[in-house]
Amino acid sequence: MTAGADVRLPRAVLAAYAAPAFSQALIHGPVGAVIQGIYGTHFGLPLASIAFVLVLSRVFDAVTDPLIGYLSDRFPTRWGRRKPWLVAGSLLAVIACWFLYVPPGKVSTGSFLFWILLAYLGWTLSEIPYRAWLAELSQDYHERTRIATWRTFARFAGFMAFYGIPFLPWFETSEFTLETLRVTAILAAIALPTTAVIAAACVPRGYAALVTETPSLRAAWPALAGNRPLLLFLATFALGGLSGGCVSGMMFFFVGGHLGIPAALALLFVLGTPLGALMMPLWTALSRRIGKARTWAIAYTLAPVFLLLHLLVPPGEVGQPMLVVLSLGIFALSSVGVVVPAAMLADITDYGRWKFGRDFTATYSSVQTMVEKGVEGLGIALALGVAGALGFDPRQGTQESSGTIGLLIAFPVLPALLSLACVPLILRMPIDERAQRAIIARLARRQPVVHSPR
Repeated sequence: MTAGADVRLPRAVLAAYAAPAFSQALIHGPVGAVIQGIYGTHFGLPLASIAFVLVLSRVFDAVTDPLIGYLSDRFPTRWGRRKPWLVAGSLLAVIACWFLYVPPGKVSTGSFLFWILLAYLGWTLSEIPYRAWLAELSQDYHERTRIATWRTFARFAGFMAFYGIPFLPWFETSEFTLETLRVTAILAAIALPTTAVIAAACVPRGYAALVTETPSLRAAWPALAGNRPLLLFLATFALGGLSGGCVSGMMFFFVGGHLGIPAALALLFVLGTPLGALMMPLWTALSRRIGKARTWAIAYTLAPVFLLLHLLVPPGEVGQPMLVVLSLGIFALSSVGVVVPAAMLADITDYGRWKFGRDFTATYSSVQTMVEKGVEGLGIALALGVAGALGFDPRQGTQESSGTIGLLIAFPVLPALLSLACVPLILRMPIDERAQRAIIARLARRQPVVHSPR
């Protein structure tokens, strides 16, 4: 199989590769939008303590993500460079998330911190190599978008499964509660290791450059700092992650506290997540027509409009229809930010291999994930800090005017501004389809590429 050949992977292989994304999204669900509300409302942890834990956990990610990426690149095994990490990390994540979502005994800031750090370690061990695997399954510009679409669809299905849990018939309410977290932990304990094993058994290791030298730690820094497309890409993710963090951090309080309709939160995700998944073919087709960067920029241009319109949503049940419509708009745009960047990062990886002569696939993926998760945590902490500093208190049923203003600044004003700031960075991305094909051709002339067996 030649480098850059336009070979479409069988659907069975795509499904097996995408399966872990479903389980990862399922187990990630509470940390994305619910855990801070549960620990603040049900366990009574102060907002400042929750923000501290979330920031520290993302700083921990900032250390472990690049380390795991580097180790995955440098030390191949008989099963490949990605598969053992995926399986081992999945097992650790299951154990940690059980104690995080079903905490035994009295909950404290220390116990919250310990289990969330262990959960992040398990996620890092499994997800960094898993994401890097995409770049090695194909070298075709459009096939990579197809692979990313399958993975993103599975990811959205996992989120939909999590947000659908409160609607199970044996629950008395559709709100997120301690019992829904328990069910999440049980389902994840079954799904996460199972899908990891399926992927490891059924998906090929992928393309592997026949390099004579494994990348050294000293060589990694120039390959990061000197990769201009990567730096633009990471800067975009930094701003976008801050925006997403503000939304994740405050939606629980905006819907439940400000609007007074807490049961609507699960409904928003149950309706919005499948819409985001259904929109993926449209974004994939648009990417083929106008390019990945322009497609991504469209999403970041439209998102602030839907965010700022939240300021007009009236409190109470009367505001629920408008809230649903705006949330559906945001979800429709959200899948762009998962499909397109994943494919773009694979192209940036090819550029790095050509410019620096070494393969830093997982290292690049780990840095992107570090930025994504790290700034999202900072975004959550920033939003909580802004709201809290201006007087917002989730334990109070009725907020002072300053608290309400603080909540509305933290969401939706701040994430809208951060989202809009991403657009000029995206439009400066230099690698389009023509440039990527030229890079692949130069790599093929420099050294052969083979497709590894399972």
